[in-house]
Amino acid sequence: MVSLRGTPLRVVPTWANTQPAFGCYTPAPQTGIAGASGLFVLTLEGDGAAAMTWFADTALFEHFGLPRSVRS
Repeated sequence: MVSLRGTPLRVVPTWANTQPAFGCYTPAPQTGIAGASGLFVLTLEGDGAAAMTWFADTALFEHFGLPRSVRS
């Protein structure tokens, strides 16, 4: 599933290599279900985020204990 700019996302927190990460889900208003759309991982340095890496491969969700869909 591809997200367009301006599309609301539901995010679910997780961790990747000791860094905070978030599974992103795109809601389908007609069903009330949000489907997996990607994963982003923050790289922290000091008190802030130094980088954000986006992974569009939703097959990664199971490796991070994230469901394929959530209630939106």
